[in-house]
Amino acid sequence: MPGARILVIEDDDDTSRLEKTVLEQAGYDVRVSATGSAGLEAAAAFVPDVVILDVGLPDISGLDVCTSLCNSNDAFILMVSGHSREQDVLLGLGLGADDYITKPFSGNELVARVASFLRRRAKRSADPESTVTVGDLVLDRDHHALSMNGRSVPVTAFQFRLMRFLAESLGRLLTRAQILEHVWHDTSGVPTRAVDVHVAELRKKLAEIEAPLEIVSVRGIGYRLDRK
Repeated sequence: MPGARILVIEDDDDTSRLEKTVLEQAGYDVRVSATGSAGLEAAAAFVPDVVILDVGLPDISGLDVCTSLCNSNDAFILMVSGHSREQDVLLGLGLGADDYITKPFSGNELVARVASFLRRRAKRSADPESTVTVGDLVLDRDHHALSMNGRSVPVTAFQFRLMRFLAESLGRLLTRAQILEHVWHDTSGVPTRAVDVHVAELRKKLAEIEAPLEIVSVRGIGYRLDRK
């Protein structure tokens, strides 16, 4: 998608310069912010398709910025950090980030990750179905919400995609690998435990609106959405 809007939130000049250069060479419209607060303002005005978000920002934690973006923006979020510990990766994904990349990384890898996000966006735009129903539960893509009997709870774009996949496979066991392949479309560098983090968040959302559905764990294999 040439011309797609990419927002880089990164305080390290060398890193942001690399990101801006390779992404512009790939044909994208790129804006750069050096702080979390400036990044949030830019996201509201620029309305990016993808946000490349550094964890270690000078004013606001990148994790807090991620939470704010997920609640106010439909952009895909790629978190960037110098930490490669799995718990850091899982924390970022649990907050709603779509993927995670650790420093140092190549320009080609960054462009490939962004291109993967944009392919997903194009596929989603081509899908006319904006809602999915499971009994009285409604999954609303346009409003990023799960609704039932007058109750509604917001979900991130990723949580919507995961819930939709589970709902479309109601009663069928899905392996973690299947979920990663279907929802992420690119499993490189993404630990399978990331699925566990997002499932835990969805369970909280379903409980909040008292939906008569449960996500059942099958030890060592994956998950299944069942009616209670």
